Amino acid sequence: MSQSDSVMITELKPFNDGLYLTNKDHRHNKAISKENIITNINKDQVDFYYKVTSSPKIDYSVGGTTYTIEPSHIWGFVQNGTLFVNYKGVFYRVPVFGSISYFAGVVEVSGYYTGVYDPMFGVGAGRTVKTKELNEFIVSYFDGNVIPFDMNYLDLLLSTDETVYKEYKKLSKRKRRKQVTRFVRMYNEKHPVHYLK
Repeated sequence: MSQSDSVMITELKPFNDGLYLTNKDHRHNKAISKENIITNINKDQVDFYYKVTSSPKIDYSVGGTTYTIEPSHIWGFVQNGTLFVNYKGVFYRVPVFGSISYFAGVVEVSGYYTGVYDPMFGVGAGRTVKTKELNEFIVSYFDGNVIPFDMNYLDLLLSTDETVYKEYKKLSKRKRRKQVTRFVRMYNEKHPVHYLK
């Protein structure tokens, strides 16, 4: 998935730019805007929200009261009309947005490397190593949970539309996997996102 893919907003107006503390705030389109954020970061920068969420804490004011929150506790933010969601403290761009959102991102993973046999100690010398790998994710607009990509979970989400699901299930598992974004987009076109009032 390329970073240049356009974000599909199925509502008449885009989501407000700003921080969304919860998915519920996002569904109500109630963002904490840059005007309410207390910071030394230049608010005219194109990547303002990305920079704010990269700081250790965020101070913001609502109704004359100042609050402080750690970026890891924020559900996501919208910057220049594009949604970024939080997964384990990192904010990822969501290029395929709708009732089912799909994105890929580089995540850090830990593993144990056993190394080679060390005759001095009689065991394999081992250590924990951290690497980065590309992972895919799905977000249901309705619950806001960011889930590592799983075909069974996608099946469950798509099964709520009989027509899309029937076409999807006609394909082999391999072809379904290759056409994930096509079916997600097809589903989203039939089930547009609406703000809650």
